[in-house]
Amino acid sequence: MKTFKQFQEEIQQLDEVLPLVAAAGGLAMKGLAAYSAGSALNNLRKGKYKQAGLDALGVIPGGKIYKGVRALGGAKKLAQVGSATQSVVRHSTNNAFNKAYNKAFDTGANIVTAPFRGKSANANTNTNSNSNTNKRMSSKPKSQTSKRYDRAGNEYSRSGKLKLVSS
Repeated sequence: MKTFKQFQEEIQQLDEVLPLVAAAGGLAMKGLAAYSAGSALNNLRKGKYKQAGLDALGVIPGGKIYKGVRALGGAKKLAQVGSATQSVVRHSTNNAFNKAYNKAFDTGANIVTAPFRGKSANANTNTNSNSNTNKRMSSKPKSQTSKRYDRAGNEYSRSGKLKLVSS
């Protein structure tokens, strides 16, 4: 069992690390916002105005919306609603911020859960609903795919009718 002094030393170490973790998280969010701004500029150059607008939403953090509404004289509840709405839009629309955020989150989740997955640790755990992994594609042409036979050895046609084997 740990002594009180050992416990205090561990708490001291955690108190030194937590501000660094918070600073790293803030830096990561600023990096994602910069990435979103760059994507918005690229989409503007390409003429994709709707996507550029969605990407621009990822640049503004919810805290700035809150402070802006309060500075303009808005009520506290209105500022909170504005901040929450901006956060929902930032994380739920198909914009550059959300794509990068989800990829980073999925990668972190895969790293953390890898020891608990056993033999499937290297399996692809893509949760993207746009992936076409559910479709079974045959590499053989249709003429070479497996054919169905009944117990007597008669082959079924493509329409499901039996083709009797002439002997």
